[in-house]
This record gives sequence, C-alpha cells and structure tokens, in this order.
Amino acid sequence: MYTSIHRASLALAAALVAAPAFAQTDLEAKMKGDDRPSDSQVELRNQSRWSLEELYFAPVGSDHWGPNQLGHHAVHPDGTFTLTGITCDKYDVKMVDDDDNECIVRDVSLCGADRIWRIDNRDLARCQARTNRE
Repeated sequence: MYTSIHRASLALAAALVAAPAFAQTDLEAKMKGDDRPSDSQVELRNQSRWSLEELYFAPVGSDHWGPNQLGHHAVHPDGTFTLTGITCDKYDVKMVDDDDNECIVRDVSLCGADRIWRIDNRDLARCQARTNRE
C-alpha cells in the first residue's frame, strides 16, 4: 500500500497522528494505514525544497522520541530514504528540516504493507504551523 504525505507541513521528517485535530488533515489520513501482522517498510520521498535532517518515532502520546531513524543521512530535495524493519505499531512521528523546523504527525499506523511518504513544500509549511500551535 502506498501512502502519500500531502497538505501538511514538516519540520523534518518523519513520521511520519492520534490527535483529533490532526486526524482531519490530509497528511494524517495519508500516513495512516491498515494494520498488518508484520514489520513495515517506508520510503520517504522529499519533494520539498528543504533537506530532511532527522526523523523520530515515539509511542503515541509520548514525548520519548527514539533514535534518529535517518542516522547520519539527510534526505535532500528530490531524494529518497527507505526505512525497513519498523516494528508493527502506532507511532507519533517527528521530522526536522535543515532550518531546524519541526513537524509532528500523531498516531501513524505502521504495520505490514510498504508505504511511500511524499513530502512537499505545502506539507512542510502546514505541518510546521500546526506543530507550533500545539
């Protein structure tokens, strides 16, 4: 199953939607998927003009972010990065761009089917604005 990230903003990557207000956005809806009983794979496609520098997962409703899923890699404009072996679960996802702007997407279901997250300029701007209001 392919999932696009459109019409939300990003402060960088990742990940990435349990809050009712956020669940109404296209980005949230596109990141959510059907639960399946296996690990997941996600391809992050950066179609914005900013580099995505960091991507974190946390248990839903928690601010205890795990390690940077991108490691020492940045996902530059028009670049891609594939995450594999993501444990089947729901996550809050935080992305940080090269301007240190953050985007948090809540309650993202990752399980089973492969997904593609496309992030564009509008996605990042909207998500960053929403994240700053929280």
